[in-house]
Amino acid sequence: MAPDPRYASLLGDWSGDEELFATAWTAAGSARGALTVEPGPDGILLDYVEMQDDGHLIAHGVVCAAGFWWFDSYGFVPEAPGTAAWEGDELVLDRRSARGRTIMRLRRVGERLAIELDTAVPPDAEPAPLMRGTYTRQG
Repeated sequence: MAPDPRYASLLGDWSGDEELFATAWTAAGSARGALTVEPGPDGILLDYVEMQDDGHLIAHGVVCAAGFWWFDSYGFVPEAPGTAAWEGDELVLDRRSARGRTIMRLRRVGERLAIELDTAVPPDAEPAPLMRGTYTRQG
């Protein structure tokens, strides 16, 4: 099966500013994010780094067909794949575990890439904003 052609709009090296929202575990603030989106088998591969004054987060995401896996330096291993689905021109990545639910939305806005990350704890709670980022293609 050929990957969805909409993935092509997300490919490349991106960097930009992020707004972080307060949660039960973290304070509100800002960060700098960088990600590389490359073609993968029937999907895409995402390599992501979020840099803050007091540290950074490193992550790797895999989107293959309707499945989504996320591995990051916080150390939680996915219990099961999340879902990947297109809603119009927006890629929606949704993962759940006993710890909660995370929804990531990626979409092109002109020449920029926008990412919205929402979280729900417990997983059936109403999702709340966790991060909003706008990225510019590098190179």
